[in-house]
Amino acid sequence: MTQENYYKGIKHVVHISTDVTKGCEHCSFLIGGENFSESINHYIEQHGYKLLHVGTETIHNQTDGSSWHMTIAILGK
Repeated sequence: MTQENYYKGIKHVVHISTDVTKGCEHCSFLIGGENFSESINHYIEQHGYKLLHVGTETIHNQTDGSSWHMTIAILGK
């Protein structure tokens, strides 16, 4: 049984993060930050994207040694 490549045909990706709030690339909907799950649903339902990856990202501050964690999502179409 052959499986189709899930990523085949993806020409554009967007990155959503719980650390950054920005506007949708296609309309005025607020993306990311505390609006994380709604942001994923927005891109899927309103603009036809599909979810490619959900995970975590850690940023390390080299000056003071601190770090912070965020959740990210990558969507594409």
